[in-house]
Amino acid sequence: MKLSSIITFAQQIAPFESAAEWDNVGLLVGSPEWVIDRVLLALDITPDVVREAHKIGARLIVSHHPVIFSPLHTLSPDHAEYLLAKYDVAALCLHTNLDRAEQGVNTALGAALGLKNTTLYPDDYLLVGEPAEPCSAEAFAAFVKEKLHAPSVRFTEGEVTRVAVSSGGGGEGVELAAKYGFDAFVTGELKHHQYLYAKQHGIAAFDAGHFSTEDVVIAPLRDLLAAKFPEVDFIISETNPCAYRAV
Repeated sequence: MKLSSIITFAQQIAPFESAAEWDNVGLLVGSPEWVIDRVLLALDITPDVVREAHKIGARLIVSHHPVIFSPLHTLSPDHAEYLLAKYDVAALCLHTNLDRAEQGVNTALGAALGLKNTTLYPDDYLLVGEPAEPCSAEAFAAFVKEKLHAPSVRFTEGEVTRVAVSSGGGGEGVELAAKYGFDAFVTGELKHHQYLYAKQHGIAAFDAGHFSTEDVVIAPLRDLLAAKFPEVDFIISETNPCAYRAV
C-alpha cells in the first residue's frame, strides 16, 4: 500500500484545506511513494512514540498534533524529527482539520460522554448535545473522569442538562456555550478568567485535561483506517507522553 492512498483517504475524512491558517497539517515527514504495511496512531509524535514505531516496524505515524509546528532552529539526535528521519518513519498529522471533521475529535468526545441529539459547529470547534440524564456538576465530573480515563477533572458547580464540548485547548468555547444557551461545557484546558466567566454565566464548566479530551479520537480514527485498508496493520500507541499524578 502506497502512503499516497492513506493520504487521499485522510483528506476525505478531514480535508487539509479546512485546517486553521496557522496550522501545519498533512504529510510532514516522508514521501507519498513509500510503501506502508504497518501504521502507529498517536495523539503526539514524541521521541518515545517514534522509537515505538521503529520497534514494531511501523513506517508511518498518524497523529493529531503536528510534529513540526514552529520553525526548527536546532535538531539533535534525541528530537522526534531527527528520529523520524533516522528510522525512515513518515508523519501524517491531522490537527484542526480533524477537530472540525464530522468524524473528528469533538464528535469522538461527545460519543465518549454519551451525548445524544448532538450538533456539530465545525467553524466554532464545538459539539453540543444532551447528557443521558440531567445531573449535578459533581456527578457529571465523576462521569467525565471515568469515561475519559482522566487523572482529574476540575469543575464549577451547576446543573447539567445541555452540554457543549470543545476538546483540547478549547477553553474559549465557554463563551459560545453561553451564547448558544448551554448550561455545561467540557474542554481540556480552562484558564482562570474562563472559570470566572463560567461561574458568572451559570455554566458548569469541566476541565478534563488536553490529552484526555483528545485521545478519544485515536481509536475511532484507527477503525476508519483499518476498515478502508484491511491489508495494513493499524496499531494504537501505548505511549502516553502526558501521564501525571494528582495529589
